[in-house]
Amino acid sequence: MESIDGMLGTVLYGLTLWQVSLSFIIILFTIFLRGPILKRALKTMENIAAKYEGEWDEEFTHSIGQPLNVLILVYGLLLSLNVLPLPSDPINISGFIDAAELVTVLFLGLWLFSRMITALDKVIRKRAMDPEHWLDAGLAPFITISLRIIVFVTGVIVIAQNLGYSVSGLVASLGLGAAALALASKDTLSNLFGSLMIMMDKPFQVGDWIKGSGFEGTVEEIGLRSTRVRTFEKTMMNVPNSVIVNIIVENLDRRKDRDLNMRRVYITLGIAMDADADSMEEAVRQIKQLLMDEPLVDKRYEPMVYFTGFGESTFDVMVYYFADSDWRNWLFAKQTVNLKIMRKLEELGLSLAYPTRTVHLEGADMTKTRLEGEGKASHIPPAVPDRIEPE
Repeated sequence: MESIDGMLGTVLYGLTLWQVSLSFIIILFTIFLRGPILKRALKTMENIAAKYEGEWDEEFTHSIGQPLNVLILVYGLLLSLNVLPLPSDPINISGFIDAAELVTVLFLGLWLFSRMITALDKVIRKRAMDPEHWLDAGLAPFITISLRIIVFVTGVIVIAQNLGYSVSGLVASLGLGAAALALASKDTLSNLFGSLMIMMDKPFQVGDWIKGSGFEGTVEEIGLRSTRVRTFEKTMMNVPNSVIVNIIVENLDRRKDRDLNMRRVYITLGIAMDADADSMEEAVRQIKQLLMDEPLVDKRYEPMVYFTGFGESTFDVMVYYFADSDWRNWLFAKQTVNLKIMRKLEELGLSLAYPTRTVHLEGADMTKTRLEGEGKASHIPPAVPDRIEPE
């Protein structure tokens, strides 16, 4: 026993054999036990994640595996070095090991956060594919890139501060630089925040037909600076996002929303004033029945037909109904209904009025007046006799 104690107390380069052996044992234990420890830790996290529904738990568990594996190995190696009486003079090896341990742990933390952001990016992209979710597919890269920048800058500052460097000047410089950049790129930042509002609020999406002050067309792209709109003349308009978020934008394709998918038709029929009350009442009734029987008219909103007023030269009848939201189908339904209304009025002996005006002239010289369309009149001079008979 004394011989073993004496052997373990043998000093070699300032280190006893016992200290070297203990350090070597720690390294072996780290290498052989790393796998079971990692497996057990991941299994525990999977059991905890199984209690909650959602893909985030699975992605998080997967992302933490490799950093945890490296952390166990690095921690074992650093622990094996800490059991040795490392010299601090003339070279401060002990201080170097302590600094290396701190930096390694911080770098592993940055790596872990980076992998978690990657997992978050997968979840965000999957959620953004759902049209009912508030997230937009174009917003996912912006979120992940912003998070990576924040994590990287924060990590560098923390590492520098823990290594003994003063970061107050660096932070102040970054603040002044950010303020100068914000002032210099005010319009760019307003467009950027405008694009974020569009992506989050989703007033429209790519492919929607929108209409605003000075533009109308189909959205082709929602960028970080502007939204590209293809007009119906096939020209391209780049509308700054800062403008779009501050004006009223009408999304005409929202007629196609689920359980809606309809478009309004509102017309006013001008019946000639030679119609009597009974014929007007019958016309209103039959036009209403015509709309109720027409398959192209959407019956979820009951069609309305009413004798609404007296015009200057017409009896006004309001016709109000809904048809399919697709523009071509809507036009076809409108045409079909208009033709059927015309035929129905012909059957009832009614006609649509057109603008006319009668001019009455008084005086000794009774000039004949011929009426023309749109209220115009041409004057015909009185007839001149072929010869004048003496009195």
